[in-house]
Amino acid sequence: MKLDARPTFGKGVRLRHEPDGTAMLLVPEGALLLNPTAAAALDLIDGRRTVADIIACLVQAFEIGEDDARADVGSLFDRLVQRQSLRSL
Repeated sequence: MKLDARPTFGKGVRLRHEPDGTAMLLVPEGALLLNPTAAAALDLIDGRRTVADIIACLVQAFEIGEDDARADVGSLFDRLVQRQSLRSL
């Protein structure tokens, strides 16, 4: 997904946080248990933020390098696009 893309969840896909702190991505065919970094990235998806905005937020929140954040977010978002769980506006 390009840095200027504005990601949004696919039809029937939503993020859910459990009381124990875990997060799941609910998809029409099931659910994906997310690690904390993936949950944080998906939490920032609102249809207004670009991929670059999301990366900048994660760099600041987790004090990680921009290159690492870009690689991780790119990989996560690309996999979710392939599964039709994520699309860009």
